[in-house]
Amino acid sequence: MPDPSLEKPKMNLKEMGFKKSVIHIWTYYKWWIIIPVIIIAIIASFVNSYLKATKKAYLTIACVNARYESHTVFDEYAESIGQKFSVDCTYHYPTNEDSLNVSQDMTNSMQKLVSLLTSDVVDVVITNSRSIKDFGKEGVRDLREVLSEEQVKELEDRGIIFKLQLEDGTSYPAAINITGMEFFEPVYNGSEEKHYIMLSNFSEKKEEERLLLEYLFFS
Repeated sequence: MPDPSLEKPKMNLKEMGFKKSVIHIWTYYKWWIIIPVIIIAIIASFVNSYLKATKKAYLTIACVNARYESHTVFDEYAESIGQKFSVDCTYHYPTNEDSLNVSQDMTNSMQKLVSLLTSDVVDVVITNSRSIKDFGKEGVRDLREVLSEEQVKELEDRGIIFKLQLEDGTSYPAAINITGMEFFEPVYNGSEEKHYIMLSNFSEKKEEERLLLEYLFFS
């Protein structure tokens, strides 16, 4: 027979009153309370960390052939709207003069950027005309999907629209020339090639893209 002294006393909690009931429960059942609380806290911590790590930035922007220290170029705009941008200026892509001189590092960078575009990670790309042509219709969004007809017409009148020529002879406004813009001076200061801002055709952030373009070209 079990030793009666080791058994938990069975008491009527209603008769004990609130204070004695709490003391009794804590004395005999505290680990049944503490352990679940610890487990819940650990799970909540993991979930919180996971959500922070996987939460997409307001906009993810890739700058091609840029200066590495220029990743802060969008900070002022991001702060003004209370959002966080992810800007990566470490990508490289061949220029029109690099046809025979593409290094392995550049090839890896090109493959990485294409992968991030098709995976809906990168939303906006600032790059040269060669890469826009290589991305093609599948990768480059028609600006008319984001901007109004009047806005596209204004950009055309300013001579800064880049049209992507398709195999069937048609074309569409695919990018905007940002060469020489003061805003992008920290990114491409000293560069001899032309640079354009294009939108990923895989991105779902059309509204965010529209607001960015309006800030850059219509504000």
